[in-house]
Amino acid sequence: YSDTLQDLSRISGAPSYILLLYLMSKQNELEMSDENLNDIIKCLITFFVRRNVTDIPNTRKLTQLFMDIIGEVKLLKGTSIVKVIHDRLEEISAPDVIFEEKLRGPIYDENPDAARFVLCSIEACHQTKEIYADLWSRDNSKKYVWTIEHIFPEGENIPTPWVNMIADGNVALAKQYRENYVHTIGNLTITGYNQNLSNMSFKQKRDRTSKDRTKNIGYKNGLYLNNDVVNQEEWTVDKIQDRTNTLVKTLMFMYAW
Repeated sequence: YSDTLQDLSRISGAPSYILLLYLMSKQNELEMSDENLNDIIKCLITFFVRRNVTDIPNTRKLTQLFMDIIGEVKLLKGTSIVKVIHDRLEEISAPDVIFEEKLRGPIYDENPDAARFVLCSIEACHQTKEIYADLWSRDNSKKYVWTIEHIFPEGENIPTPWVNMIADGNVALAKQYRENYVHTIGNLTITGYNQNLSNMSFKQKRDRTSKDRTKNIGYKNGLYLNNDVVNQEEWTVDKIQDRTNTLVKTLMFMYAW
């Protein structure tokens, strides 16, 4: 379960380590298989994704929550422990309606780390040995090599080609659209060359190659997340909303109780 533990760390699941340390140290006594532990870690990932997106429950309640759960499972064995932990976490989590509402909102603005995690988790489900990128690798300065990219640029000075494409040349309307949609999940993707793309026109971002032209560094970089972007000729509010609908549906399924 090293992969799931890594994901738990990436979604800031440290408050639950007290519970995991207890379960791991008493694994034989509690008659827990490695599979049981892995199922619990997956529950914890779901819990922290939902918590970090919705801010429910409050951070200061987390230590007590996991202490209470230890108290509840002490006398149980095996799968009974998995069930109690699952049910307890589901009970205290934000309901689906709030989770979905937050996923549809300005997720990047509210929690960029959670936005990055859910985008990477969607991508990870579709990676193969042929198409593999370590989305969590860091450079020499400890910064992520792969970063979040806003398709419609997030900067306040909206480039003219974007004003023309997204709002028929109406600057005020373009600003309104930026306010409403720029940080929503449908306008976010992952790229290894964020600083090279930022304010370019949509087609330049889509078709960008490396200086020697051997590598696609725009949206044709092979990532699953960009499949529904690379075939577009323009990027509009409707396209952002459609992509938001698709990604939210995927995440509601991936992080369902």
